[in-house]
Amino acid sequence: MEEKKNNNIAKNNETKDLSVAVSNAEQFIEKNAKWILICAGVIVVAVVLYFLLIKPALQNRERNAAADNFKAEYWFGQGEYDIALNGSDSLDIIGFADLASENKGTKANNLAKYYAGICCLNLGQYDEALRYFKSYNGKDAFTKPLNEMLKGDAEWELKNESAALRHYQKAASMSKDNFVVAPTALYKAGRVCLATGDNANALKYFKQIKSDYPESTEWTTIDKYIALAEAGI
Repeated sequence: MEEKKNNNIAKNNETKDLSVAVSNAEQFIEKNAKWILICAGVIVVAVVLYFLLIKPALQNRERNAAADNFKAEYWFGQGEYDIALNGSDSLDIIGFADLASENKGTKANNLAKYYAGICCLNLGQYDEALRYFKSYNGKDAFTKPLNEMLKGDAEWELKNESAALRHYQKAASMSKDNFVVAPTALYKAGRVCLATGDNANALKYFKQIKSDYPESTEWTTIDKYIALAEAGI
């Protein structure tokens, strides 16, 4: 009986507290109704402006930036890396070097950095290539590890073997299910190890290709490199 009485008291207190809270809320709304309406109006106007003006402008900016990239990408595909990188007034092309500093915040701008890095790599401009690869912010499952591997290529050309190896290792770990990037990164890591006399780790990388990536191009010649690593141990 006493317990039931206590429960009723507790319920009454909860009801009273709820009533007080509702009353306070109502008083707050009545007191600040003007400012609440103003804030709500500002939010509505901001949303309308975004969808009517800002979003279309951003989309148009993306389209224009992508169109500029497309011209440079054509020459990139033709292997004309100097034109793709530096552009051409006579061909009315903006190169990736300029595109990488224009249209900031767009997907096209980010992609231009990636292409610019590859162009520099092919033109023997390894420091510049590394700078572009480091500024690229890849998010997809293919270009992100590939960009990491390309950092390794630039470091390798600069004779920074340990840095190159780190990038190859990271690229391989980032793309374990990618039967293009992962075996290539492992192969390059193995070649670095061979070149620096670390035959045990070279063998480890080559054997991983042999066991895990039979569909890869590297798999077809990997026995030769396994033999080289084993001979050096």
